[in-house]
Amino acid sequence: MMRMHRRISLSLALCSVIAVSGQHPQWHTAVGPVQRSGHHLILLSPEAVARSQPSLQDIRLIAPDSTLVPTLFRTGTAQVNTLSNVPFTVLRNERAGNKTLVEFEVPPGTLVDGLELLIRNAEVEKSARITGSDDGTHWYMVKDEGLALSGNGQTRALRWLDLPLSDHRYFRIAINDSLSAPVQVLSVGHTVQTRSEGVYVSAGKLRWDRTGTKGRTVFRLYGDHPLLVDRVLYVTTDTLPYMRRGTWYTNRREWVTERKRRKVLREWREDLGSVTFASYQRRVLQGPGVALDTLFLEVENGDDRPLAIASLEALQLQRSILAPLQAGVAYTFTTGDPLASAPRFDLSHFRDSLPAAVDTLRLSPLAAFDTAPSEPEPFDVSSIWLWVAIILVGGAAAFGAIRAMRKS
Repeated sequence: MMRMHRRISLSLALCSVIAVSGQHPQWHTAVGPVQRSGHHLILLSPEAVARSQPSLQDIRLIAPDSTLVPTLFRTGTAQVNTLSNVPFTVLRNERAGNKTLVEFEVPPGTLVDGLELLIRNAEVEKSARITGSDDGTHWYMVKDEGLALSGNGQTRALRWLDLPLSDHRYFRIAINDSLSAPVQVLSVGHTVQTRSEGVYVSAGKLRWDRTGTKGRTVFRLYGDHPLLVDRVLYVTTDTLPYMRRGTWYTNRREWVTERKRRKVLREWREDLGSVTFASYQRRVLQGPGVALDTLFLEVENGDDRPLAIASLEALQLQRSILAPLQAGVAYTFTTGDPLASAPRFDLSHFRDSLPAAVDTLRLSPLAAFDTAPSEPEPFDVSSIWLWVAIILVGGAAAFGAIRAMRKS
C-alpha cells in the first residue's frame, strides 16, 4: 500500500513539473551595464513588442541576483492633447480712481470665449466689467463678472473668466476697487489646446506582395518576426481620384477534437477591421494593432483597375519601459510568456512624479531560450498499434495486481 502511495505521489509531482515547465519566457537579451545610476528609459524593439503580450505584462527585467527590477510600462498614444497658457499683449495695467483697468490686445482673427488672469493671491470679492473694442476707442459691453479670490493655493494664482464668444481686437477689464484695496493683476492670457500625433516607429523590416483576382487585390504583409502594425503608410502612382474599401484579416489554424475523439485541423479567416483608400485623404491606413506572423489586406476594386501601390511602410506606436538601473550592473530582459500576469511595483503609483530618465537605451536583438519547449504536435489517433500496446500493458498490470492481492 505504501508503494502504491509513493507511485501516485511521484506521478503527481512529475505532472506538476511538466505543467510548470510550459510557463516561462521564451526570449531574452542583455541590458547594460549602464554608466550612470538612475531611471533609464528602455525603448522596446519591434520584435520585443511583437513577441510580448499586448499589454507588455510578461516583460521582466532581472538583476544579477535573480530579483525583479521595478518597471513601468509606457505605450504611446495615437493623438497627444496639450494644454498651454498663451499670454495676450497687455497695453494698460493701472489704477484709475476706484478701479483697476487692464487693457490688452489679442491676435487678429482670434475668437475669445474665456480669459485667464494671473493675480497675486488675496482673499477678497470684487466685481469686474469686461468690454471689447475694434479700434481701441469705442468700447462695447461683453460681460459683468464677479471676481472672488479664496486666498488658497499658490501665491500667484490663475483665475478663469468665462465670456460669451467674442471676436473683438481689444478688451478692457475694469475691476471695482470702491469697497476694498485693489488686487494686483500680473498678466492676461487664454488656454490653447493643441493636438499632435503620437510617436510612431518602424514595426520592423516589412516584406509584402500582392495577388489579384477579378474585382479585388490582396496584399500579404510579413517580416522576419511577428509584426504589430498600428499604422501603414502607402505610396501610389495613381493620378485619378479614387476611393476603395479595404479589410484587414489573417488566417487562423487550430487543432480541434471532433467526434470519436479525432483531431482535425480547422482553418478560418479572421477579419481585423476595415480601412479606406481615398485620394482626398492622407496616405495613411489604421492598422489592426495585433501581433501576427502574416497580415492580409483585401482591397475591393469593383470594376476599376487595381490601385498602383508602389510601397508600403509598417509603423507602430513607440513602446518603452522605465526602470531604475545601477551603474556597472548587467541585467537580463525576458519576455514571451503567454501565461504571465502583470507585476505589481510601487513605481506605478508615482507615474506622474518620477524624475526624468538619465539616459535612453535600445534593446539588443532577442535570443530564444534553449529550454523553450517546442509546440506539441497533435496526437495521431490513427496509430492503432499504440492503443493496442496501451491496452496490453494495462491488462498485464491489472492481472499482476489482482494476483498479488490474492496472495496477500
